Amino acid sequence: MHNFIPSAFTLLIFSSPLLAQGAAFQTPGMPRQVYGPPPEDASGQASRFSSVFNPAISFVGDFVGDYQSGAEEVGWNAELRSLEFGAQASVDPTAWAYFIAVSDGESLDLEEAALHYTGLGERHKLRVGKFFLDFGKQMQTHVHELRTLERPLVLREYLGDEVSGTGVQWDYWFSADDKTAVRFSLGVFSSLLPEHEHGDEAQPEAEAEIAGRKSLGNLNYSARVTGFTDVGANGTLQLGSSARFVPDFAFVDEQGGGEADGLDNTVWGLDATYGWKDDTATKSFTAGLEFLVNSGAVGAELGAAPGDAPIVADGTRTGWMLFADHGLDPSNSIGLQISRAELGDEAGSDATEIEAYYTRYFSEFHRIRFGVSTLDIDGEDDSFRAAVQYTFFVGAHGHGVNW
Repeated sequence: MHNFIPSAFTLLIFSSPLLAQGAAFQTPGMPRQVYGPPPEDASGQASRFSSVFNPAISFVGDFVGDYQSGAEEVGWNAELRSLEFGAQASVDPTAWAYFIAVSDGESLDLEEAALHYTGLGERHKLRVGKFFLDFGKQMQTHVHELRTLERPLVLREYLGDEVSGTGVQWDYWFSADDKTAVRFSLGVFSSLLPEHEHGDEAQPEAEAEIAGRKSLGNLNYSARVTGFTDVGANGTLQLGSSARFVPDFAFVDEQGGGEADGLDNTVWGLDATYGWKDDTATKSFTAGLEFLVNSGAVGAELGAAPGDAPIVADGTRTGWMLFADHGLDPSNSIGLQISRAELGDEAGSDATEIEAYYTRYFSEFHRIRFGVSTLDIDGEDDSFRAAVQYTFFVGAHGHGVNW
């Protein structure tokens, strides 16, 4: 990786789309596909005179069986965690689009549907639609693509299980020297609140809500700057900083009717990741650290009586996660992840989660993972989980993930 710009990693990331069946990004420096009039061309791209348009379609199934103890739910369980259906295609030589719909076996939700426009120049990209938050190294990816069974504790607590927003994001990258590149992004969204539910009828909790229409200043915003550089002959170091701004929202007691409004919340983070491969590219090691600060209205509890406004916890909470992953060979890897966070209650209770795992890749199309984890929350019994996860991929699986 002495010559950075033509490296394989860069080729996947920095380019513009071409074929409907292909990946989202074009390799810099490689010959570009020239679209001809159908049906003679082999691009698969549609025109107004043809129906040869051929989007790449994919399915991903994610199954989990586990045992839990010391938690509210104790015992064995097996579930289809998600069945994902996606499609991607070039709209024209300057635009690539995709969508991802996910079902848990009972309902179907649209998680992402976005278009990437590269007509502003090779190093610029506009992303428009609904897509995952560009924050740190893990929030952009779907849960089945993680190294671990679940997203780290600190990310779940401060940002949510998954966060997708409808809006627009501008990305730009530049090379600082022959082995270093820097990227930044700015996004504007209607809402960047978490997608997961906060409670049920048995244990109701205050729900965070955002008004449907709002002033320009009360839209939600995201920002990220990150860069990576070669370290030695086989190593890469990446550093980054991210932020998510929610200027105006409310905590609502949906059953009792109480509401605390005019609240704001900001989460910002720092991340560092080091990756290494041996000379044969068969063994690897990756380690990373993320530190997050959650400030403003960080949580809420229901009022004492129905109709009372939720009791809001204001202040600043901090948390972090640390992981190490060792690729024993192209088919086997082991890893350890530790995450700690101050929770969004009045006391600022601490929680610590530790997860160890082994992953076996049968091929690029399916894998099995065995994991064990513990969760320790102040004032509560420790919980333990042992799980096996099986994931399969069918078709060209791709969506708009940036480095």
